[in-house]
Amino acid sequence: MERIALEAARLLFSEGGAGWIVAVLLGLACLRLHRDNQRSLEARIGDTGATATALERASQTNAAVAAALESRTRVLEDLARLAAEIARGVDRSDERAREKFDEILRLVADLHRQGRP
Repeated sequence: MERIALEAARLLFSEGGAGWIVAVLLGLACLRLHRDNQRSLEARIGDTGATATALERASQTNAAVAAALESRTRVLEDLARLAAEIARGVDRSDERAREKFDEILRLVADLHRQGRP
């Protein structure tokens, strides 16, 4: 860019006025490049804004998914606890049933012995 500016300054003062035409054309070219660069930067800023919005939405979705997973984890823990309680209850019932069955067998054996002299 500096080289172009130096060349333009040299041409501006040489050739008896032809440099002014070069200076005007160079100024127009610089103005055009500046506008194109500005549009490009505005487009990049717009893209960055869209990306930021998408990331924010994804973050909200991830937070919602994490909350749902945490809720399901709590439900699964409660179900596991309930299953353990039911299993303990079944074990206790089995023991009681065995005790009752053994008692019935003893009574039947006693009745059977009493029936035989």
